[in-house]
Amino acid sequence: MRTTLCAFVAMWSLILGSFCPLTANTTDPYPLNYPTYHIEEIKLRLLLMSSPVTPVFNEEVESYIRRYLTYNAADTEEILGRSIQYFPIFEHYLSMNGLPDALKFLPIVESELVPYSVSVHGAAGLWQFIPATARAYGLIVDPYLDERKDAYKSTEAAVKYLKRLYQRFGTWELALAAYNCGPSRVSRVIQEKNCRDFWQIRDRLPRETQRYISRYLAASYVGNYYSMHGLAPTAPASALQSMAARIYKPISVSNISRITGLEVSTIKSLNPSFNRDRIPAKAKGVFLVLPKDAWYVYLDSQQNEDAVRP
Repeated sequence: MRTTLCAFVAMWSLILGSFCPLTANTTDPYPLNYPTYHIEEIKLRLLLMSSPVTPVFNEEVESYIRRYLTYNAADTEEILGRSIQYFPIFEHYLSMNGLPDALKFLPIVESELVPYSVSVHGAAGLWQFIPATARAYGLIVDPYLDERKDAYKSTEAAVKYLKRLYQRFGTWELALAAYNCGPSRVSRVIQEKNCRDFWQIRDRLPRETQRYISRYLAASYVGNYYSMHGLAPTAPASALQSMAARIYKPISVSNISRITGLEVSTIKSLNPSFNRDRIPAKAKGVFLVLPKDAWYVYLDSQQNEDAVRP
């Protein structure tokens, strides 16, 4: 009887153990940061996720998801906090151009939503444009102004570039790969392999591009389902109640600070595209981002109303 009872207990322990979350696995140095969900639930959720690329769940995708949810969880919450400021801008331009809303997660992969980030290859901004591509899509990159770091101008350019890449390659997997390593490189590999399936040709692409779709899927998953894993956005104060308008005359950061009472550091954090204190006038205007209250003060100080437009 005692042997039968022990066997019964052991059997149920095994069954119940199979339903335990990965957090119960003490051999895992980085358990997934959720209280009650299986990896199979993450897999199912991802495979059902709305995405411009066909969702794929493999070890690579899982590894990137794990990174977001575990030892990088604090960084992930900061990224999610910055999304409060930038996602509405991305959504606006994506909608205007008829592109999938979920492409808003791409800059998480590119820059972690840090507008002043610069790569070792010289790419900069939320969308990580190199200077040549930025200028080709109408962005100013000069000693005074780097519009790759302007959330509005760079997003408008990036969306146009993505739309053009999709029209050229026909799938978002290939379009995103081309965004990462360049359309000429992707075209050459397609010709070499006589294949237009990203997963079939990716071994011939640069190492970073090989992992690019997996990274995008992981970022999309976290952007959609972070709350189910106990994560919460950590919003920067500068992201709250700010607005932008075009300025059509020279701008001085120190003068704006004097008029509005804002710290120079605050103005620069809201306008990372400003390389100098004084920005010359530009024919198409320069976006100036300020807290709403400060905007009213600034506008009251301007005698020429035509100098500021939406």
